[in-house]
Amino acid sequence: MKLPHLLSLALAALCVAALPAQQPAAAPANAAPAPLAIAGAWHGEVSAPQGAFEIGLRFARLPDGKIEFGLHLPSMHIFDQKVGPFAGEKDGAYLIPFLDIVLKLAGDQLTGTFGKAHLPVTLARGDAFSKKPATPPDPAAPAPLWEYNFGTLTFGSPIVHDGIAYIGARDGRFHAVRTSDGTAAWTFANGNRIDGRAVVAGDSIIFVDGKIELVCLNRADGTLRWRTPLHDAAIAGGPAPENPTFNRRTATPLVLAETVYVGSSDGGLYALDLATGAKRWRFAAGAPVFTGVTPLDDGSLLFGAMDGSVVRIDTSGNELARLNAGGAVSTTPVVIGGLVIVGCRDYMMYAFRLSDGASAWKFSYGFSWVESTPSVQDGVFYVGGSDWARVSEFDPATGRPRWATAVGGMTWGTPAVTADTVFAGVTCQKGALIEHRGGIVALDRRTGAIKWRHPMTFSGEKIPFGGIGGSIALDGDRLLAAGFDGKLIALPAK
Repeated sequence: MKLPHLLSLALAALCVAALPAQQPAAAPANAAPAPLAIAGAWHGEVSAPQGAFEIGLRFARLPDGKIEFGLHLPSMHIFDQKVGPFAGEKDGAYLIPFLDIVLKLAGDQLTGTFGKAHLPVTLARGDAFSKKPATPPDPAAPAPLWEYNFGTLTFGSPIVHDGIAYIGARDGRFHAVRTSDGTAAWTFANGNRIDGRAVVAGDSIIFVDGKIELVCLNRADGTLRWRTPLHDAAIAGGPAPENPTFNRRTATPLVLAETVYVGSSDGGLYALDLATGAKRWRFAAGAPVFTGVTPLDDGSLLFGAMDGSVVRIDTSGNELARLNAGGAVSTTPVVIGGLVIVGCRDYMMYAFRLSDGASAWKFSYGFSWVESTPSVQDGVFYVGGSDWARVSEFDPATGRPRWATAVGGMTWGTPAVTADTVFAGVTCQKGALIEHRGGIVALDRRTGAIKWRHPMTFSGEKIPFGGIGGSIALDGDRLLAAGFDGKLIALPAK
């Protein structure tokens, strides 16, 4: 299975360590390694759309001739840490593949590019690195109201309708849970794992499962109404793959006027009959679609694809417009103030003008995928980060955060927002270069200050994750979150 480029710096670093170093020809036995021109510490900055951020590197030639490097990247919560060997030199350039860094030496200066967006980077000799700040203890969370045990982990996000929370889990069971007391209303044995978010459509509940099948259940009792395969092997050139998105991204259906619109791993967006599941048409997006679909005021539809496209179509499946972001689109497009905002796996968040598709602004997440679909509230939006490890309130007009709070881990889901509080689920990962703390955080909506944290550690199952991988749901005065510990938890929303 192909590893992702980055959600975990640690996993990527392992990939780098396994790369064959492109070093000069081996020296004779017992000869000292050749001097390394870039040996020592380097300090500088990366020029990002929102302004420069600090970077530091250390290089040393090891006795076996390999080149070791260390990294200082405070914006990514990395402070002068040893990482390991890097790929070395090629055509006069120094390459660090897992950071997508290419550098050239000119005197006492290193210049080049950083990340998939090729941001300019400049370093000079020296180690004037900033110090790691202290992490103050967080206030304790209120006691849970109840817990519901799935018996297995979930990447999914609960949705709430009429006092029932709906969510699927890794073992293929889909659960309906009463939010009043955490007791089961019913369960459905789907057979295939369920990682995505369901949607309610009248008296039906609909979701995409791990075999890329669209499943429709009776919302009252969980009985199966229909099941439709979405992945066309003839078009895709093979059967539905094991989810390739690392964090189990799954397309979320949209239901409008008795039609279900949903993306597929075969590179298509499908329209299906809500009553029967019969396929009405397929739009060839050109790349897998793992985002949700956003309806626009003029009746058109907007979605993202893994080739970096943001596509607008009408409800008959005709393409109206196509925007091009710099990397795979992993968030559902949101529209605010006439702008379309998407997060991508080139470590950037993009805003395009809906009227003409022109770029409005960009924001660099350093070296982190942008996996969190924003929550739009009162003219601003709230969004999480993966290894960026922050939850932020953004001004959509400028593309700059009003506040950004370090939450100690990866927020892949959509924050939930009340009048005075922002709630987010946080994922931790074993063995990561960046220190992670999983759980649920509550942030002051005005300032971003942490009001409380409900800590969660790693599950007993054989996965490297802990905490919350999905979005938070609100139901009146309680919040609900589902974790890698196999539990759906309810906490007071205060």
